[in-house]
Amino acid sequence: MEDGPYKYIRDGTGKVSRVIRIGTRKSQLARIQTDSVADKLKELYPDIHLEIIGECSGEE
Repeated sequence: MEDGPYKYIRDGTGKVSRVIRIGTRKSQLARIQTDSVADKLKELYPDIHLEIIGECSGEE
C-alpha cells in the first residue's frame, strides 16, 4: 500500500496518520523550494507527516 502520493503510519498510541509524499528534483534550488512548501504545510497543519522524495534520474 506504499504506492501513490501518500502512505499510512501508526504512532505509539495506535493512532493511524497519513503521510504525504512530496516529490522534488535533486538540484539545490528545487530542494530549497520543496523545503519551503513543506515548512508552510507544517505551519498550517502541525500534525501533518511529510516525506520528501528526491528524483533519481541523472539530471540535476
